[in-house]
Amino acid sequence: MKKLISFLFLLLAAVSFGVAQTVVFSDNFDTYTAGSYLAQSNSAWTTWGGYPGTAEDGVITNAQAASLPNSLLISGVADQVYPFGNYTTGHYTVSFNMYIPSTGNGAYFNIQHVLLQQWAYECYFYNNGTGYLKVGGSDINFTYPSNTWFPVLMDVDLDNDLTSLSINNVVVNSWPFHYTGEATSGGANKLAGIDLYAGAPNDLAGTYYVDDFTVTEMSAALIGEFVVSPTTLSTTLAPNTTGALSIDFSNPGTNVTDYKIVTTYDIPNPDNTSTGEDILMYTNQVETPIGFTSAIQYDLAVGFPADMLQTHIGKTLRTIAIPLTSEVTNAKIRVWGMSNPLWAEGPGELLYEQTFTPTDDWNYINLSTPVVIDGSDLWIGVWIDQPDSIFPIFMDASSANDYSAWYRTGTTWHKKFTNYEYNLCIVGYIDGTPITPWLSVSPSTGTINAEGSQSPTVTFNSQGMALGETHTAKLHCYSTDFNNKEVVVPVSLSITNVEVDEHNRIAVSLYPNPTADQMQISADRILRVEVFNLAGQKMMDNEYSDSHVVLDASHLTAGTYMVTVTTNTGKTTKKVIVR
Repeated sequence: MKKLISFLFLLLAAVSFGVAQTVVFSDNFDTYTAGSYLAQSNSAWTTWGGYPGTAEDGVITNAQAASLPNSLLISGVADQVYPFGNYTTGHYTVSFNMYIPSTGNGAYFNIQHVLLQQWAYECYFYNNGTGYLKVGGSDINFTYPSNTWFPVLMDVDLDNDLTSLSINNVVVNSWPFHYTGEATSGGANKLAGIDLYAGAPNDLAGTYYVDDFTVTEMSAALIGEFVVSPTTLSTTLAPNTTGALSIDFSNPGTNVTDYKIVTTYDIPNPDNTSTGEDILMYTNQVETPIGFTSAIQYDLAVGFPADMLQTHIGKTLRTIAIPLTSEVTNAKIRVWGMSNPLWAEGPGELLYEQTFTPTDDWNYINLSTPVVIDGSDLWIGVWIDQPDSIFPIFMDASSANDYSAWYRTGTTWHKKFTNYEYNLCIVGYIDGTPITPWLSVSPSTGTINAEGSQSPTVTFNSQGMALGETHTAKLHCYSTDFNNKEVVVPVSLSITNVEVDEHNRIAVSLYPNPTADQMQISADRILRVEVFNLAGQKMMDNEYSDSHVVLDASHLTAGTYMVTVTTNTGKTTKKVIVR
């Protein structure tokens, strides 16, 4: 341990004298009005449930201050969260001053690897000047001065997976940052957030003050970037054929960038012809009634990932069923879309809601406007205005998965309802005629090295499509680039008679073929069209500068002709039959 601590001091000394430091964020709480709520005053802060301006939000006070006039009071049920931004590289310090009155029960805070989900470590303070750090499954004791201000310093070197905690200028411990509070393995080497919670040892409610909160970048993080080209894809195919284009991802940054592509289809007029009802659910076993001990409003949701829904694309969600009790008099069925899979878990944007009045037992709510399944994740659930001390929700007694039991009491979603590990009883009924997905991307996930690139192949399939049809879709290109988290690439496919070159790129489309009166020709840019009979005689010769032209063929005698089209990329000759 001495070697680790000595190395840490040497490292800090080197940083202090050799590397420029940047204050990423600082808040001394002095610009706010005493008595106001912190997260309500500054959106850089939030609360556990996403409830600024409520009892979860810390209160600005002038009763104590390390730097006059104000500090932040954490008491009652305050649960103040500062999200760092999911740092995965770089070297940072997080510092603040604390005041813990001996007349209270003590204090508590934690550092998080995954915001609101995975703790890096926890720090407990008794009210008598002692406390302990909980990390790696061990408790490490320390002392601090009660009834006076003292500094707290956390040093997090993500590049070397090393961290330390100092209380009152004394290093409590140094350890690999990927440890969690409970174990030495399984944690993410990521700095996601700090939670200043009104807790204390022995599950008591704590009371303490915080001042001069500062996040400093000691050495710059390596940043991955994400550039997409082209930003639209369009191609033309004959019926029952395939073609391919590529989409280029580049990373001009200094760190790796992960990406994931999700395809969604535009289905403006879904075919509601019944093909037999399908059920989306994780359980319909009504076994365990649960609820909150006080009156509260909250959302419940279960999700169905895109991979599970591929055979249902084009169908519609028509009914949602959930068992409740009639003690709930205000409820809404809700449907959510997909969240960014590389930055967040749980439901995304609210797509649909519908009010209903619950009855005891199962409630079957037919959606006034069915929701189309477009190829992305789908989340279904319910919003409940629960009266005091009732248990209106039901779960089964089997193990939950990553999609089967989400809830939120504010704006922040949480995986698994309270301390239960069960599945929520929420069921979706879908029906209609599915489409045949006509797009595939390979690889749809990957990692792009710094200053590197990848070019996934986008394959089109016109199986079962008819001449004249046009189909559209979107590629949702998600990345770990904080400044470019999602790029949406519109995709279109037109069905005509076409010819492709040796690289499988569309050259010229000419239709109808055979024809009786006219020929329509499309290409990137048409410069000249020549028509020859089989004897080599030139029958037509016209110059253009357009992407689409129409030729009058009504004066041509019935027979076979050769049409030579000159475009900006070369010449193509096609055989056409005139009847």
